[in-house]
Amino acid sequence: MPKVHYTLFVDESGDQDLDKFRTDERQFGSDPYLVFGGVLIPTKHLDDYRAFLNELRAELDVKALHCTDLSHLKRCYFARRVMSLRVLLFGVVSKKATIENYRKQIEGDKEKQDYYNKCAGYLLERVAHFMHYENIGSDQLSVIFEKKTHDDQRLRNYVRQIGTTPFDRRANYLSRIDPLCIRAEGKKEEPLLGLADLASFSIYQAFAETKSNFAMPEQRYLREIKDKFWKNPETGQIANHGIKFIKGPVNMKLSGKTSDFVMKFYRKKEA
Repeated sequence: MPKVHYTLFVDESGDQDLDKFRTDERQFGSDPYLVFGGVLIPTKHLDDYRAFLNELRAELDVKALHCTDLSHLKRCYFARRVMSLRVLLFGVVSKKATIENYRKQIEGDKEKQDYYNKCAGYLLERVAHFMHYENIGSDQLSVIFEKKTHDDQRLRNYVRQIGTTPFDRRANYLSRIDPLCIRAEGKKEEPLLGLADLASFSIYQAFAETKSNFAMPEQRYLREIKDKFWKNPETGQIANHGIKFIKGPVNMKLSGKTSDFVMKFYRKKEA
C-alpha cells in the first residue's frame, strides 16, 4: 500500500512582543496571547481544496479568505464549510503573562524570534505526536508557514536541535519532523494558508478579552471546527493532543465561561 504524503499549513494570531502586552492591569499594549494554528491535509487533495476555497471566496464575495477581513457570519460559514474537508487541525496557545521565567532565558535581540520558534515547535510537536501514533515517516510530510519577516533557518535549526536532543519525552516526537521540509510562502501565493488562518484566528478569538469585545471572547468559530482537531484515539481528549495550552488553564488564570470552555478540551469520552 503506497504511503500517504501530507502537507501541514501553519499560521499564527497575536504577536511576539513580550515588552508591553495587555494584562488585567495594563489595558493598552500588544496582544496578550500568541496562538498557532495548523491544518494537516493529504497532499493529493491540495489542488481540489484550492479550488474549493476559490469557489468559497467567490460565494462570500471577498478578495481573500482572511478572517480579520470577514464579517462574523462569513467567518461562521467559512468554519462550517471547512468541516466537509478531509483535514486535521492542531493548535498551540501561549499566554504571555505565564512565560516570565522563559523570557529571562531568551532575553535579547532574538527573543521575539525565539518565542515564535518555541511556540511553533510546540505545534510541530503535536503534529509529530500524531505522526508517531499513525506511523507516518518524516519523508511523508511537508510544512508551509506563512511568510513573514522571520529567520526561517533559525526555526529549522531549533527544530533540528530539539529533535536530536529533546528536553523531555514529549519532544522526542520532533525527530519525525525533517527541518528541511519546512518552508514559508505568502498567502497570496498559497491560498490553503487561509485554512491555517481560520484555525489560529478561531482559537485566539475564543480567549481574547478586549475592549472591543467587552471582555467577552467569541467561541463560536472554535465550536464550529472543534471536532476537526486531533483527539487521543482512546480517550477522545483534545487537550495535549490536538491543542496544547502552554502552562495549562490554571496557570493561564482562565475564569468563568472561558475556563469552562477550555475544560471541554480536556474532557475524556465515557468508557
